[in-house]
Amino acid sequence: MTIDEKCMAHARECVRLAGLTDDQGVRNQLITLARDWIVAARKQEEEEDDDDSKVLVFPSAVERSRRHGLRMSLRHAGPRRLS
Repeated sequence: MTIDEKCMAHARECVRLAGLTDDQGVRNQLITLARDWIVAARKQEEEEDDDDSKVLVFPSAVERSRRHGLRMSLRHAGPRRLS
């Protein structure tokens, strides 16, 4: 269960409890709490949508040439003798 799903489950529970009470003050507090859980769930969904882990990042030409140069120098270094 994701965080936003957990938040929505809490919101549903608050609404359920609000329907069971005869105390108007408690009912209002539970409805307010349910709204807060819904806001938290929506905020979490937005943050997941903005997650940069889904974005491909390509190395710059400078980074590629540095890596290529490093590989070349290692490739052409020749075998080493162990003493």
